Amino acid sequence: MLKIWDPTNFRRTLGGLCLILAPILFAVAEISYPASDGTGAGQLESAARNYNLMLADIYFGIASAILFIPAVFALLHVTRRRGVVLGHVAAILTIAGVCLANLALAGLQLMIWAMAGPGVDRQVMAAFIDKTMQNPAGLPLVLGHELFALGIIVFGIAVWRSGFGYRWAGPAMAIGVVVDIVGGASGLPDMLIGILSDAIFVTALAAVGLKVLMTSDADWEAGPETVRAAQPAVAGVETPWM
Repeated sequence: MLKIWDPTNFRRTLGGLCLILAPILFAVAEISYPASDGTGAGQLESAARNYNLMLADIYFGIASAILFIPAVFALLHVTRRRGVVLGHVAAILTIAGVCLANLALAGLQLMIWAMAGPGVDRQVMAAFIDKTMQNPAGLPLVLGHELFALGIIVFGIAVWRSGFGYRWAGPAMAIGVVVDIVGGASGLPDMLIGILSDAIFVTALAAVGLKVLMTSDADWEAGPETVRAAQPAVAGVETPWM
């Protein structure tokens, strides 16, 4: 139960809920976002044809980005000791990707949505979009997707090495992203790849979030390494920090 007056309980519960909700909103926004041919005219035509849906997807994406921030801190908390270095690298990559690929890109998407509205000279706006897309200043927005994907893959490895929760959840996080990357390059339908990769991705993060919610406040405050110290050692092998 959420106890706002208890900082430990609040951090743990918020982190667990965000790990479940953030990827769901992300998947909904990604799968249902109106497709286009990538040109300025194509994007405006698609936006005009799916005017309300596009706006809803943009706000789903923004909400997902906001929820991913406490989710990242929850992931960072469970990757203490084993995987701690990878966890911090993953946190940096993921936060940078969230800011660029979700929040900053949402501003551009809102601009395109507004350009597709009634009374706007769509031909002039299409020329402006095409010109803007060729500007190298927009490269960070494109790289944001790659940073986010890489961050999730590294987080998957870090969670697996930490031994927290279900052992399959960490690898599944990474596999979901890899399926999206490989599937996109294979020529398979984008919708099929998107549904498959997001299903794996959402399930994995939800499993971690569920385990966070099931963790007691005392164990959460003590930290994963303290909980593992109370467990029997395996063959007396010292666990590495990375």
